[in-house]
Amino acid sequence: MELNQLRGFLMVAKTGSFTRAAEALYLTQPALSLQVKALEAAVGEPLFERRGGGLLLTPAGDILLRRAEQMLGLLEQAEEEIAALRGVERGRLSIGTNDSYALYLLPDVVRVYRERFPGVELRLTNSCSTQVAAMVADGEVDFGLVTLPLEQGAVQARPLLWREDVLACAPGHALCAQPDLGLEQLAAYPLLLLDRGSSRALLDRLFEDAGLAPRVVIELGSVEVIKRYVEIDLGIAIIPRFAAEREIVAGSLHVTRLSWLPPRAIGLIQRRTGYLSPAARKFVELLQEYAATHWADRLVSPPVEGSRADGL
Repeated sequence: MELNQLRGFLMVAKTGSFTRAAEALYLTQPALSLQVKALEAAVGEPLFERRGGGLLLTPAGDILLRRAEQMLGLLEQAEEEIAALRGVERGRLSIGTNDSYALYLLPDVVRVYRERFPGVELRLTNSCSTQVAAMVADGEVDFGLVTLPLEQGAVQARPLLWREDVLACAPGHALCAQPDLGLEQLAAYPLLLLDRGSSRALLDRLFEDAGLAPRVVIELGSVEVIKRYVEIDLGIAIIPRFAAEREIVAGSLHVTRLSWLPPRAIGLIQRRTGYLSPAARKFVELLQEYAATHWADRLVSPPVEGSRADGL
């Protein structure tokens, strides 16, 4: 069982195609097919089966997929640790987060990180917090920056910053003149929400506990899109305040604080059994330093109730 065989097998499993996998690995398809056949001979079991015009993993293939990912992951970690001993900052770093954090919280940190460690290949994956947690648990990303708390037993979390959510509406809206708004008032107006599976779960629960059915007129996958729809008065929305600062200054959005809506935390998550490479640890350290310098008034202390703060 050779490393190039495992890499070829993993790419076929990931792409579902020998042709696409060969292209990604810069191999010919016959060469890749020979690698997989040699691996099947070493294992003593077929790893793929063709069904409905596609490739599916056999039970043996499914087992090998999990173990091969672990083996190659450990090899990459060893290479990065050895490189770090030589003072060489290189490797790969994958971070999962949502659109808002990628757009408003991370740009300066990413810029400084790239300046300090140009040899590290950096990849940001944007998705909602629950999906980021699943990616962290599956090892698809090294760590995530998400909204807490999360009900994810496979990950551990460290709260980093408080996040304040506010009501946003178009200037001149009837709610602009009311300083303290309750859930009942909001339920009477067309509401724009993030699609399900996102961090809107808290708001759903608050409405449900109050016995209210909000008038959700549009569900969207991005706070940026929601802001635009609120600006043209298609509805009201609850969004992070930091994501609306420019619109507040420009006068295109009006925001109101909601006394009944508790602040939440933005936190770092990683796998419980995972390992942070030197490249990942450097990013986390830089993010924490940046938070202490630029967002000191929002630092989390003590940890947020309901989130696990086992530490990274």
